[in-house]
Amino acid sequence: MASKNILCPYCFEEFDNTQAWYQCESDERDSDGEFRCERVVSKNYDRYWNGEDLLMRNVWQMKGGLMSRLFGPKFNAQNCPQCGYSSRRFVCPHCFNWLPTDMIEGGAEIISVIGSPSSGKTNYIVALIHEMRKYGYKMDLQVTPTQIYRDGHKDESTQNMFNKFDTKLFKDGEALNKTAVNKKDIPWIFRLSQQQTGKQIYLVFYDTAGERFLENLKNNVKYLKKSSGVIVILDTLSIDFIGRILKKHNLDKAGGKSADSIRQIQDALANFEDESKYKKPFAFVFSKFDSVLDHTDELNIAADEFKIGDRRLDSSFKKSGKVDLHKIDAISSTIEQALLDEWDEGDFCHFVKNWGSKKNRSLPPTEQNPDDPENNYKFFGVSAFGSMPDARNKVEQVTPYRVMDPLIWVLHKLGQFNIPH
Repeated sequence: MASKNILCPYCFEEFDNTQAWYQCESDERDSDGEFRCERVVSKNYDRYWNGEDLLMRNVWQMKGGLMSRLFGPKFNAQNCPQCGYSSRRFVCPHCFNWLPTDMIEGGAEIISVIGSPSSGKTNYIVALIHEMRKYGYKMDLQVTPTQIYRDGHKDESTQNMFNKFDTKLFKDGEALNKTAVNKKDIPWIFRLSQQQTGKQIYLVFYDTAGERFLENLKNNVKYLKKSSGVIVILDTLSIDFIGRILKKHNLDKAGGKSADSIRQIQDALANFEDESKYKKPFAFVFSKFDSVLDHTDELNIAADEFKIGDRRLDSSFKKSGKVDLHKIDAISSTIEQALLDEWDEGDFCHFVKNWGSKKNRSLPPTEQNPDDPENNYKFFGVSAFGSMPDARNKVEQVTPYRVMDPLIWVLHKLGQFNIPH
C-alpha cells in the first residue's frame, strides 16, 4: 500500500501518513486511581489548544522496518513504549490531535463545507447528515460521524455533537442557536463511503461563529485548496431585494447583515491565488430557501422548478435512488437568472461563473450556457427546516427541503462514486 498525503483538519499541516504518530489507548488505572500509562505534556499540543501544560496520552513515532519501506506502510498495532499497551490510535505529528484510523490508512480526500455568517450552516449540516443517514442507502452511501476527541472532552466528538443537535432539531423542533465564539473551532468530520465502489471521502465542516468567519477562512485556506469539492452555504435572507420583500410580511432577516455576508465569502474566495480552485466542483447553496418558495411571485422567481401548485418538489432520489440531473440544472439556472435579473446587487453571479467551462468563460455573460456539463458550479436552494421558525425559535414540523442535492451533485461531479442518474 503506497503512502498517502494527509492534511490535518485541526492544525492544517501536511504530512505523509507514514509520519503519523501512535498514541496509547490505555485507560487502565492502578489501585490509587492513577493512570498506569502516565499522561504527558507536549508543547505542540499545548500550543494548539492555547492551554497551560495540558496533559495528553503518551505518543511515539511509528516503527517502520525494511519491509515497510519496500512494500508500503502497514498500520498494525504497536506497543506503547511507556506501558506496553497495544494501540492502533493515530495522531497528527504536528499538533498531536487524534485522527481517525481509516483516514490515516486510506488517505484523507475531503469535501469542505463552509458558510457565510448567519447562513444557518450548523442547522444545514445537521439536516444534511440526518437526511443522508435516512436516504443515503438508496445510493449505497453510508455516512459515519467520527468519534475522536480530546481526553476529558468527549462532547467534542463529531458523533456526540451531531447527536446532540440532531435531537434538538428533529425531536424537540428547536432551531439551533447562533454558534458561540470559541478559542478553537472544532472540526466536524464525517466519513462517506460506498460499498460497491470501495470509495471513501470525508466531509469536513467547521462550526465557526460569524465573528470569526474571515479569520477561520484564512486559516483553512489549505483545506479548501486540498479539497476535492467545496459546499458554500449562503444566507438567502442577506440578499437585500429578498429582505425588503419579506419585511412587508413582518419576517425578520434572522441575523442576515445585508449583503455583507455574501460579499465576505466572495472576497475570501477571490483571494485564493491558486487557479486550480476552478477545476473542482463548488456548490453555492442558498439556505432558508423556504422563504423564497413561500413568496415566489413577489420575489420574481419562476416557481415551476420548485413546486407544483402548493406542493414542493423534493429530491427525486429519496424515492427512486436516482438523481435527476436535469432538475438540478433547471433549479440552478432558475436561481442564476433571478440573481442576474434582480436579486444580485453586486457581481456575485458573475464571480461564480469563473467556475464555468473554458468555453463559457470565453463568451460574454449573456451567451454563456449555465447547464454546460463541464461547468464546475451549481446554485442550490435548500431549507434545513422546511419553514421559518416562530418567535420562540421553534419549528412545528421539521421537513428538510433538498438539503442533500449539493453533496450528491459534488459526488457525481467527482466521478469516483456510482451515483445513479
